[in-house]
Amino acid sequence: MGYQYDIFISYRRDEETRGWLENHFLRILKVRVRQELTREPDIFVDSQLESGVSWPERLGIALGSSRILIALWAKDYFASLWCTEEMAHMLAREQGCGLRTPQNPQGLVIPAVIHDGKEFPQDISHIQRFEIQRVFNLRMAHDSPRAEELDDIITREAPAMVDAINAAPEWRRGWPYEAAEAFRRKLHTVAPSQVRPPGFAD
Repeated sequence: MGYQYDIFISYRRDEETRGWLENHFLRILKVRVRQELTREPDIFVDSQLESGVSWPERLGIALGSSRILIALWAKDYFASLWCTEEMAHMLAREQGCGLRTPQNPQGLVIPAVIHDGKEFPQDISHIQRFEIQRVFNLRMAHDSPRAEELDDIITREAPAMVDAINAAPEWRRGWPYEAAEAFRRKLHTVAPSQVRPPGFAD
């Protein structure tokens, strides 16, 4: 099967954040990464889940088939079991592939801080992140100064994202199944009655 996506976007699901993500962040990200990658990037966002699919399997397959993960970090990101499961999968992949070591410092998780960068867990404090708190504005216009600042930040960060995409380890067949199984276990352990994807209150 191989990789299906270059980037998996991990974020705490709520209607307002999803609107900002799709109307601002994702639109700019696609353009700036394409310019560096010299082809259209394949980016997965959970809004692409089709109606009627078994969402733990679909989400796990997408995650296990993505080269890197961009995480929108906020304090409530780490309160979400689903967000932390997504990031944990990629961090385990880094460890299994010998990444984020003195010999190979490249990683697969690229955090963008959208809120409260002082409250993150200490055990991930070594992961380099970029700050977009000032431009995480749910009401900003497309031609506003904050939108221009967001474009400037993503333009600056895009080469590092593409370096990580290009340096992604050779794909392994077990990754999508491992991620899907982890989501299935989490679903049945935490919310046996939940039949929808993690949503606005998760």
